[in-house]
Amino acid sequence: MVESVSCKKGTLFMFITRCITISVILIGVASTPLSAAAPLRSLQVQFYDQSIVLDYQEGLAYPHEVRIEELALRRLFRQFERRPYVAFLESVQEKARSLDLNDWLYAELLNEALAKLYRQDRQSPEVTYATYFMLAKSGFDVRLTYREKQIYVNVYTEDVIYEIPVIEENGRKYANISDGGRTSSPGRSMYLLDQQPNPNGRAFGFQINRWPLILTETKGRNIAFQFRGHTYEIPVQYQAGRARLLERYPLVSESWYLDAPLSPELHQTLVPQLRRLMQGQDLQTSLELLVAFTRSGFVYQDDKQAFGTNKPMVSDELFYYPYSDCEDRCALFYALVKVLLDVPMIVIAYDDHLTVAVAAPGIRGDTVKYDGKSFVFCDPTGPQASAEIGRIPQGYEERSFEVIGYFPGS
Repeated sequence: MVESVSCKKGTLFMFITRCITISVILIGVASTPLSAAAPLRSLQVQFYDQSIVLDYQEGLAYPHEVRIEELALRRLFRQFERRPYVAFLESVQEKARSLDLNDWLYAELLNEALAKLYRQDRQSPEVTYATYFMLAKSGFDVRLTYREKQIYVNVYTEDVIYEIPVIEENGRKYANISDGGRTSSPGRSMYLLDQQPNPNGRAFGFQINRWPLILTETKGRNIAFQFRGHTYEIPVQYQAGRARLLERYPLVSESWYLDAPLSPELHQTLVPQLRRLMQGQDLQTSLELLVAFTRSGFVYQDDKQAFGTNKPMVSDELFYYPYSDCEDRCALFYALVKVLLDVPMIVIAYDDHLTVAVAAPGIRGDTVKYDGKSFVFCDPTGPQASAEIGRIPQGYEERSFEVIGYFPGS
């Protein structure tokens, strides 16, 4: 059940884990007094696979320790405003535009750069407060929470996100982004700072609508799978950077993982080889080959066992990690059917299992009706040693489900 917590100013509240839909960047700097005498410096930051050079003015970094007390934190904002921050903020924003960074990655770049500038940990109070200030000056509605010796940045969002602490104040939902999103500790008491720099500020977006231009690392892997008594081995290249980018990323709506396309590297190496194996085959044989690939080419393990938490994947991540589960194989199968067969599909969600059904006239088996079409079950997960399609997953014959994804085909 999704709950909400209203926070009165100056009162103690509890973080909760909850759901929240999604948006994107960009950003304009409010004008402030700028020290014309402060010389311009360069700051080099390693951000994923890119070495980024940013401009800043000497004197930007606040030279004192941040005191984590209500009055001190409120007064600190005015002190930061007196520092020459505009050149730095404009430089970060220019890089964000040129690299196609969404709001989450923009905030990450700010945080990384400020940690380098302050020569402190990304989660230190000084770096966290500077990140809060810069996001406020970027036009976002941000709030600060604190407890003991730590402070946290919370951003107003309208997006659907999961497993991340969220508070509600004046009808707006604020997500904690300071310590890797999902690594926060829900249920622990926090204080909400009685300060709101942009009460009508823009919403912060988590959706990745375009993959950013910061990922260049590729890796190779051979995938062996069984089909009709033969073992096939396919060498592929995939974009390892996508997996690294999503390690700390908050969980977004499940449909995003399903709709995320193959990386160019994976598309160029995997798709032609599968297409050759499918050449001259009918639709049923082609679907059987694809389920054989997703069932036997990867080692199954539940997310809680493999990662200790829920970990949905985009297609490239299946090749990066040693284990995957049903939702991950659905994402890969869904992407491959789109590219190779271009036939209508639906993604079916049970309470503890995900599967796919394909509009395939003439193929016998268990079907479900949707959008006026009949879809035959093609479970990408199991049985592992089988290429059979047309069966509802065992144990789910009488279970209720919902359709969470639909590809209409051409």
